[in-house]
Amino acid sequence: MAQTPNPCVGTISQRPSATTLVTIQGARGGGKTASLMLGVRPNGSVVGVHNDTAAGRWWQYDVDPMPNGDLLVATTEPGISVVERVDPATGEHESVERLENVEDAHDVDYLGDGEYVTVDKGDGRNRVVVYNSTSEEMVWKWRFDEYADRFPQSGGGPYGEDWTHVNDVDEIGDGVFLVSVRNFDQVIAIDRGTKEVLWTLGEDDDYDVLNEQHNPDYIEGENGTDTVLVADSMNDRVVEYAREDGEWTRTWTLRGGGLSEPRDADRLPNGNTLVTDRRGHRVVEVTPRGEVVWEFYTPWQPYDAERVGTDRGSEGPTMRQLRADGTHRMQGSAGYDTERIESCYAYLTGWDGGSRLVPDDELWGTAGNGTPGSTDGSVGTADGSTEPTLTTVPPRSGPFSPGRLTPLLGVGLAAAVAAVVAGFVVWRRR
Repeated sequence: MAQTPNPCVGTISQRPSATTLVTIQGARGGGKTASLMLGVRPNGSVVGVHNDTAAGRWWQYDVDPMPNGDLLVATTEPGISVVERVDPATGEHESVERLENVEDAHDVDYLGDGEYVTVDKGDGRNRVVVYNSTSEEMVWKWRFDEYADRFPQSGGGPYGEDWTHVNDVDEIGDGVFLVSVRNFDQVIAIDRGTKEVLWTLGEDDDYDVLNEQHNPDYIEGENGTDTVLVADSMNDRVVEYAREDGEWTRTWTLRGGGLSEPRDADRLPNGNTLVTDRRGHRVVEVTPRGEVVWEFYTPWQPYDAERVGTDRGSEGPTMRQLRADGTHRMQGSAGYDTERIESCYAYLTGWDGGSRLVPDDELWGTAGNGTPGSTDGSVGTADGSTEPTLTTVPPRSGPFSPGRLTPLLGVGLAAAVAAVVAGFVVWRRR
């Protein structure tokens, strides 16, 4: 049987330390495409493809590795949010929980003891909630309409509909939630106990700071400085802010190089940043000064990416610690055109190599005790000796050309994709 080359691999000049997990929302123009989750090896070969459209889901959003070895995935069905636990060794669902009173939740995080925190941007609700899966009830709620001084009805989107478009929540400390309020161009920190807003980054319609952002990550900087790394989506950039004496300063900006409405940015332990580029239909690992060292195309409209073996979100250093402050232009992308990206979509939806997402040597929790990337890659930054080296593993001696990849089997019929709903407007779900 003839082997089909993998058309999805872009630039690879450094192999990362482990498999990269990617969720693909599944939208192109005004139409619905397959919602997928992929496991991609350091060399760009595909571990497997989990097709959630085939399981009846609509959108695929956030993915987080859980301590027990599962993957926690935020997905949707029409009108409701769905929380999945997926076995990375098989790609099969361990559990599926439907949250009937939570609409289009882009993110869900496990807090322990059966509790999950998620966001609900349903018409007339707009809230952050904690759900207890044991009692099957909401045990904590924070409604935006109860804080009219901060979130007036005249701001954001249409009141009573997709008003706030709250799209992300992370627990960043004991009982402190970091929340992204897209339509108000703000990131806020909420104390669970007091429900007080501890601080705010951004202001409604102040697009110089943020413009309809997604997936902010908290990083503790030097001397405990609050630092936020965020995909500043409608500004087509990734930015980092540091908070000192109650004021925010932008310390790092990544832009250019075709970056278009990024959805996620995670700081890796080696100092690089893993960026999910929505309308670029790719995931890229970028050095502090903007060089693309790893790139994989993921049509249509990827939402989240996680590197196996790293903490969910960002655990790496700040750009101030790396002495890489300033604005940097992204460079070194393969820059594939639409025809090439379409061939990548056909390859992924036609995948018949199984739905496993993570190799045996990288499984964690109760599933295994592997060492991520022990046989398939290396790590390191590529910006030269002027920056700290944050890994003891040297980079490869030379660039890894996509043309030298071992071809993969890519045969089989494309998985069934849900029909386009008449009159459906994709932009409401961005």
